[in-house]
Amino acid sequence: SILKITSMTVQKAAVSLIVLSALSFCEAFLGSADTPCKHHRPSFKHLLASSSDLDDNYRGSSNVRSLKTSNVDASFFQMISFYRFSSIEYPESVRDDIFDALAEIKDLRGTIYLAKEGINAQLAVPIGDSYEGALEDTIAVFKSLLPFDPFEVNDPNLGDIVESDTPTFNRLIVRTRNQILRDGLGEDLDWSDAGSELSPELWHQEIHERKISQEGLFLDCRNGYESDKGTFYGADPLGTDVFSESWQELESWSDGVDRDEPVHIFCTGGIRCVKVGAFLKQKLGFKNVRRLEHGIIGYQRWAEEELPESNASVWQGENFLFDKRRLEESGKNTSSEV
Repeated sequence: SILKITSMTVQKAAVSLIVLSALSFCEAFLGSADTPCKHHRPSFKHLLASSSDLDDNYRGSSNVRSLKTSNVDASFFQMISFYRFSSIEYPESVRDDIFDALAEIKDLRGTIYLAKEGINAQLAVPIGDSYEGALEDTIAVFKSLLPFDPFEVNDPNLGDIVESDTPTFNRLIVRTRNQILRDGLGEDLDWSDAGSELSPELWHQEIHERKISQEGLFLDCRNGYESDKGTFYGADPLGTDVFSESWQELESWSDGVDRDEPVHIFCTGGIRCVKVGAFLKQKLGFKNVRRLEHGIIGYQRWAEEELPESNASVWQGENFLFDKRRLEESGKNTSSEV
């Protein structure tokens, strides 16, 4: 067994030597691998970093960078999420740049998906006296390292502030894949043509009026197990088990429905409604699609801060969350369906 351990140590040292030699060669002939590139072309160093992992704190295959945090000093975390559909030419290189920068922010954890179609992120950001500026630094990383401003259209979606012993995420993960939200469509639609976004205040007003008039169409675009926990008053659930089932359900639901009628749609954080809204308009011919800005998370935050006590919320029940707060109770796997 001693010979086996010695052999493994020698092999690891040999791999390290080969990697360092290759880096030195490429930097001598191609320029420094650390030289920033505003177009995020993949450097030789990035390719090596994502395919060969020499630091035991960093784990993952060629499409993921991961860091597990331990001995957390933070007392509270600010939950934050955001997404944007916008082109990323070299998502692997952007992944490495973003991971390297976020890994410098102590105790940050969460999951970030990158694809050629954009970014989808859910994070728990440490807050408190010893973490002053952590939230601002986190936002600055995305604004500076993405080839677009992810907050040009919508501000980050601020969720709950939770205590450090609340199960949320146990590591920082930055992952590349084919889509930031897997849809099973088999084709890309124009995600910029997905209907109009309503602020939580305007949404509340329109849903409250609909509650009285019973007019218009109202869709809960989440899965059935989410709708069972809570929904907006009068919404029709799609009843799916996974998001990729949405298209068949929408076709069945829309059979014989007037395409001129306004249709309100909502989901947890807004990203699913972009794809559903685009499908309703571009594939099914609906002319007036209205999405809830920042989804249920945004509405609940607005209602808690702004809604007069005399004016009841139009939300009923709980909001199903896809981090470990809900997973511990449900036993379900993590999901990007936010």
